[in-house]
Amino acid sequence: MQIKIQNGTVDLSGQPILKKINIEINTESKIGVVGRNGCGKTTLLRLLAGELQISKDDSQNAGLHIVSGKPVIGTLNQMAFKDDSVTMLQEIRSAYTEILSMKERLSILHEAMDREPTEENITAYTTLLDRFTLEGGFYFEKEYEAAIKRFGFTESEKNKPLTDFSGGQRTKIAFLKLLLSKPDLLLLDEPTNHLDIQTKTFVTEYLKNYKGSVLIISHDVDFLNQIINKVLYVN
Repeated sequence: MQIKIQNGTVDLSGQPILKKINIEINTESKIGVVGRNGCGKTTLLRLLAGELQISKDDSQNAGLHIVSGKPVIGTLNQMAFKDDSVTMLQEIRSAYTEILSMKERLSILHEAMDREPTEENITAYTTLLDRFTLEGGFYFEKEYEAAIKRFGFTESEKNKPLTDFSGGQRTKIAFLKLLLSKPDLLLLDEPTNHLDIQTKTFVTEYLKNYKGSVLIISHDVDFLNQIINKVLYVN
């Protein structure tokens, strides 16, 4: 994966908000975005998320926005709940749609292999099993159970409908689901705001070991220093 912006400008209502944007994001980039309040950091995240476009002109110095591959980009704003009546556990498990689909398909293939142990059935089962293993199919339940606990939710709360949670709790659930969904690029705007020490520690360790790319806006220098390998200063 690679996302590259060269000499980009973003205009809002005819006014330039960001100028001369130059950024390159590769696989496993960990970038901290810093700058004074109101300088356009959040606008940059919206640009990378596809919510905004760089301004077009006919000059030789026109900006470029190049995306290689088809990276999945995740932001907290995209994590609106589709159904408030589902439980927290159901909502969290929906981050693993692909793994759950593979698990169901494996069960079907296993039954077919038992009935008819042909080379075709055995190959189909073992091929999918290898993929399931590679994607973490044998530990994803332990992963989300541990994460739910580290985010401060109790065992009984897992089966409560989303409507029973406060606004702050719902934001934490959405944030947890975003992390567990593992997009290719995570765009995070002040992610440690309103997190307690236990949850912040978990998020820090999770992002340090994250296999995808992360771009973080934060005023928490200690938090950034534990995660990032590059700083982008917006002025």
